Amino acid sequence: MSNSKYAPREKLRKLIEAESIEELSADQLLLSFVNDNVITSGPAQAQLDPRNGEPTIFNTARSFRPHNYPRSKGNPVQNVIDCPICRGNTTGILDWIELSNGFSFINKNLYPVINIPNSNPRAGIEQNKTSSSIAAEGLHFLQWTSSYHDQDWHNIPLKDSFAVMTRLAALEKKLLETGTELSSRVNKDASDQELPWFVSIFKNVGLAVGGSLEHGHQQIMMGNLPPRRILNNKRFQEKHKITFSSYLLDQNPKELILKDYGPAILLVPVYMRRPYDMILVLKENQRAYLHDMNEAEVRAVAQGWMDATKVIWESMPGLSKEVAFNIVTHNGPGAGLYFEFLPFTQEQGGLEHLGLSVCQADVYQTAEHARSILDVSSG
Repeated sequence: MSNSKYAPREKLRKLIEAESIEELSADQLLLSFVNDNVITSGPAQAQLDPRNGEPTIFNTARSFRPHNYPRSKGNPVQNVIDCPICRGNTTGILDWIELSNGFSFINKNLYPVINIPNSNPRAGIEQNKTSSSIAAEGLHFLQWTSSYHDQDWHNIPLKDSFAVMTRLAALEKKLLETGTELSSRVNKDASDQELPWFVSIFKNVGLAVGGSLEHGHQQIMMGNLPPRRILNNKRFQEKHKITFSSYLLDQNPKELILKDYGPAILLVPVYMRRPYDMILVLKENQRAYLHDMNEAEVRAVAQGWMDATKVIWESMPGLSKEVAFNIVTHNGPGAGLYFEFLPFTQEQGGLEHLGLSVCQADVYQTAEHARSILDVSSG
């Protein structure tokens, strides 16, 4: 595959602080953020919604993020630039791996949502502080799927997708270890306590769903605020005595399976909120994190990411929609391990914001069309 743009190898090599994330101790990882003067971060504070405890993080520095998606009538962007990754203008690199075509790397987010633990500047946020205020703390990373601008999960070789997923799992493990160490420093008797740090892994593609740079990447955050769906998974397990991934494998109609990879299954949930919502479920329900997976499971998950994103890229133009989607990882207590693929195939209205979704497609017809894209028989 020929690509018109790609990241400059030699320029980026000069930004390497570690060849692999495993080389770094917790202190070295924190210091890499403290010493990276190009990171643009302001004080981050969260306020809790009193109805359900869901946090909203306030961070004005995020408004200065550059964008390089093409301008469109529906998505005007004031600060459109050339791809900074393809110009080699970014932060320190903490993990690097060669691919069959180019390379993949992990670096620090230039505009992090949250800030370094125990070093937030509090000036400027105290006036908004209430009894429900929480300092939003943590670390925010980016993983660039490929050095080639136009290559991402839907069009990279399986060998490369396996390598990228392996490094994503390695970062997750390092951040959980770092969180454990930070917790022990705060409370020496916290070994039997629930860890206060959560690792969130997600992907935004397209302006409509929060994307800013179109060069394919994943985002990884270790933070002190648990996302609502992480808590929902835990509550589900406490109520039903099984993980949600186990529930999906047992209860979701078999007709909605898109592809079986052996260790994992790609399916359309029967409660599909928008057309082409998909979930990739790991069959082994004792897995709670990416780094728990064995080699066969990592390969199956990588293949599932490739197939699900292929369905999205091929189906959205037929709906007269620009390609825009999110991927969110459900890890940790109560989830098992599963991944949601959420294309922006249908706008949200007031009813959806009240918590009542109206889907404009038939779930079984959607599954059948997705299987045809993947060339999988429904039989």
